[in-house]
Amino acid sequence: MKKITSLLTALTVSAVSSVAMATGWEDDWSTSDIFVGLEGGYSKTKVKVDGVSGADKSDNTGFFGLRLGSYWEDEARAYFTVGYLKPKDANWSSNGNEVHVKDIKQLNLLVSADYLFMPEWEVQPFVGLTIGAAETKAKGFVSDASTTEGSFKKKWAFAYGAQAGVIYQIDNIDLEAGLKYLTNSTSHHYEHKHDVKLKVNDSRQVYVAASIHF
Repeated sequence: MKKITSLLTALTVSAVSSVAMATGWEDDWSTSDIFVGLEGGYSKTKVKVDGVSGADKSDNTGFFGLRLGSYWEDEARAYFTVGYLKPKDANWSSNGNEVHVKDIKQLNLLVSADYLFMPEWEVQPFVGLTIGAAETKAKGFVSDASTTEGSFKKKWAFAYGAQAGVIYQIDNIDLEAGLKYLTNSTSHHYEHKHDVKLKVNDSRQVYVAASIHF
């Protein structure tokens, strides 16, 4: 986790420095460009178990995150987000076997960049891209694999996605609403049956956020 955090922090600093130097925006840099904020909303996240017929489910669940970033003049911004997602428990019955996945938790460390349209307006539409890392962990039970509960292998995965929305600016406060898509392709093996693999990906999010400038 420390390696992933260090890597994403380096990417954020490098991206900000490179763009500033290439465009000459460093001359206009001020502390008021820095912002911190909170985000939260609902996510429809796909939970799937490979190796079990029909084990595919999507549910709405809440999520939240903390972000830190900066604007480049008025047309672009970049920010680092630490987000937490907890999909609901999932249960399936397949060929007489019971499959139960619970305590699903996903931590996302993300770097995002947005382009803002109509920067002179109070309400500003935007589109952007996101890359980063996601850590997923869960416990479960597969009736033909073991009589006891087991865990799915916890590991980090490359994550990527896109977002779009609108920002409403009031003095040094940003109020934001948007849509976000985030995915990863990593499987998490069940400890008692290696061919049973958990996937938690394809997260479609509706969110609101509030940030303050310094």
